[in-house]
Amino acid sequence: MTRMSRELSPKGLILDMDGVLYRGDCPMPGLVEFFEIARSRPLVLLTNNSTVSALDLECKLARMGVQVPVAAILTVSEATGRYLAEKFPPGSQAQVLGSAALQTAVAAAGMTLVPTCGDVVVVGLDAALTYQRLAEAVRSVFAGAGFVATSFDSVLLTEQGIAPGSGAIVAAIRACVEAVPVCVGKPSPSMFQMAARQLGLLAEETLVVGDSLVSDIAGGKAVGARTALLLSGVPTHSGQDQLQPDLVLAGLRELSAFLAWSWET
Repeated sequence: MTRMSRELSPKGLILDMDGVLYRGDCPMPGLVEFFEIARSRPLVLLTNNSTVSALDLECKLARMGVQVPVAAILTVSEATGRYLAEKFPPGSQAQVLGSAALQTAVAAAGMTLVPTCGDVVVVGLDAALTYQRLAEAVRSVFAGAGFVATSFDSVLLTEQGIAPGSGAIVAAIRACVEAVPVCVGKPSPSMFQMAARQLGLLAEETLVVGDSLVSDIAGGKAVGARTALLLSGVPTHSGQDQLQPDLVLAGLRELSAFLAWSWET
């Protein structure tokens, strides 16, 4: 390790999940060993997947041999709920295009779920979306409702190949109405700031670890965090060279080695 690398030693970790800790239902090499080292510092796990709850992910990691408390997992649905609670008074009406997990998080934030004429339209991944519900969302945004997106990820990777992501639904609404939604999920600074506050740290005291330059690294840099790119997930595409992470590592095993070395006393 270089002297510059030692200066990156973080007080806390903010980690992406899919592509970093696992791919689908398969754990990444070195997952269990990584948590044996990482659990000595505060950490938060992030996901832009609005179809799962923190409890779902706690159980998924447990099946892989890793025990992580629900409180250490921040899903984009939970982050969206927190954002709505800050920006809208209790009882505000929300039209949610999204999964049961997202609807639960929005309701838990004190919002009233309605099918039409909402004060805010919340868009996540919605595999059961109908034309009628999309049309009602367009009408509400056109009438001046708030417009909030869990993410702008336009494509979802599935076992069958690519499929429309939540960003594709956002794009459909924007094709009808000249409105720019607030994005809560990565790479928005909002989710990373929530994670840092959850750790009780300043963002610059954390290391953001992810496999995507445009999502994890860009978001981490936006809040002043140090960043580490793992080459285990989303391939680096040309045209993203301006996003330079502080560390580039092969995967969890190399990250574990760096943390063990940098946290030596």
